[in-house]
Amino acid sequence: MRMNEFLKQIASDIKTTNKELTKDDFYYLLKYTGIKQDKTLVNDIETFYTTFLENLNNSLVRHVVRKTGEKENTTNYIGFYTERRANYTESYKIYFPVKYEYMISALKTIFSYLIRNSIESVVKFHVKATNENIVIRFYHKEDVLPFINYCNNNFILDDLLEPVNPFIATIYGIGIVRDDNTLNTYNGTLSEALEEYFKFLKMCDALDKANDLHFLDFVMQTEAKEENEIIKFNLRAIISNIKAILSRTNPLD
Repeated sequence: MRMNEFLKQIASDIKTTNKELTKDDFYYLLKYTGIKQDKTLVNDIETFYTTFLENLNNSLVRHVVRKTGEKENTTNYIGFYTERRANYTESYKIYFPVKYEYMISALKTIFSYLIRNSIESVVKFHVKATNENIVIRFYHKEDVLPFINYCNNNFILDDLLEPVNPFIATIYGIGIVRDDNTLNTYNGTLSEALEEYFKFLKMCDALDKANDLHFLDFVMQTEAKEENEIIKFNLRAIISNIKAILSRTNPLD
């Protein structure tokens, strides 16, 4: 689904139902757009990961591990070669939206690549199907493109990946964003912006005006008025991504 299509569909739904969508509603939509709900591999993914950690504990790889949620709502995090939070002004978040049936093999490949190249990074992955199944935060920009090129040279990405949400710019189908990693995520900030945008359109009786350029202008005006520098950073990241999508340019430039 393209950005314009997403925005116009939301506007149409609001006109039909008169429902006011919250940031949590938008966050859910962004995470599951285009995805068939599936949790059949939850136990297999967790078993693989437990075995991987047991083997990793006997190696010299420095890593940190944590998880949130339970059962099919579990999100796992593992950080390689790092004992600190990433500097948000230097790090880049990569969305690797692998199809659910390939989750375990993709995790094996990604973990192997990061370990083999001693890359400071944190991998986040869900155990049920989403369009952000695997997310990698690279601590340094120079590590991003070699990883993407490695994936593009070694896999048929068109067959391996789901589309990311329509507000994330991509290279070879792999999404690239930035966020502060403290106050909010990229999609969290985006969800708040979408909530405020549609509230504004509804108040002005202007839902028919919803489109990508109009939303971009709204976010730019929001960023200009924002005083918190961390929130401004996230809003600038959204602006940069939307511009890259609309102009079909490299989101790393």
